[in-house]
Amino acid sequence: MQLPKPASQGQAAGLILGTVVLANIVTTWVLISNLDAMLYPVEADAIMIPIANNFLNSLCLLLLAGVGICLPRHHIAWRMASRILIGVAVMYALALAVYWWYPFHYLAGASFLPAVLACAWAVCLPARKLPARGANTRPSELA
Repeated sequence: MQLPKPASQGQAAGLILGTVVLANIVTTWVLISNLDAMLYPVEADAIMIPIANNFLNSLCLLLLAGVGICLPRHHIAWRMASRILIGVAVMYALALAVYWWYPFHYLAGASFLPAVLACAWAVCLPARKLPARGANTRPSELA
């Protein structure tokens, strides 16, 4: 069975954005649950530091993936640059998953695995063809 390729840039970007937002929600929930279960010291009133750090790391991930998805892919150089940026986004998402992989935070680490898969799936975006010069008709109008 072969996985389907992303149909469009918008579909790939929406999937990456959705998985990263979900990962941030789950990570925040895990941190607040651990704080309520008193797994952190009583003086740990700075729970916003890891939440803000996670948010900023996610913004970097979205920036890399977003720029990689938005680059044109009608020329080989642009396709290579796009795939390199999305590949770096895959590694960044994997690094975030590993960053949270320690006791009582495994769910937070696992929440970034769908983002890893979504970014890896976006690497397979098909190349776009430039329209031929003078071609003002859509393929649906030719039939």
